[in-house]
Amino acid sequence: TLQVVALVEKGEPLRVMISGAPASGKGTQCELITHKYDLVHIAAGDLLRAEIAVGSKNGKLAKEYMEQGQLVPNEIVVMMVKDRLSQQDAQENGWLLDGYPRSASQANALKEFGFEPDIFILLEVPEDILVERVVGRRLDPVTGKIYHLTYSPPETEEIAARLTQRFDDTEEKALSIS
Repeated sequence: TLQVVALVEKGEPLRVMISGAPASGKGTQCELITHKYDLVHIAAGDLLRAEIAVGSKNGKLAKEYMEQGQLVPNEIVVMMVKDRLSQQDAQENGWLLDGYPRSASQANALKEFGFEPDIFILLEVPEDILVERVVGRRLDPVTGKIYHLTYSPPETEEIAARLTQRFDDTEEKALSIS
């Protein structure tokens, strides 16, 4: 936290990368960090979905790969992230890059474009807790809010009735990632 305090006191925009397994608490931490330091929250998955929705060149290419059940190539995702990090709001306010990069080659590509974090946060959670958090996690398709059946249950029966579970929120998937 000393480094964060020094950067904030100097008025320099803070650059943060955060990573962790599904259900490790990234979403909660991202919300807290972006609000505390007024950062631009950038998640590669959100960028990908947005590019596909607007039908950009990169979005069309990404959609082709996804429709074939393939991973979107690094070059496409790196360019999307680079373009977003280059925008004025991220340059002026600083940024929190959520769940990206996922590999050394992605990190090196961002570094070549001049994007390095001041801080890298890795959330490490024991396997048994990850599994418990993943299998109890639910999504409200109306609001996009994430609930947990035990730790953060829905406020009303109406909300509870419409909650869904992501297809990959299973014990097997949690154990294969962690």
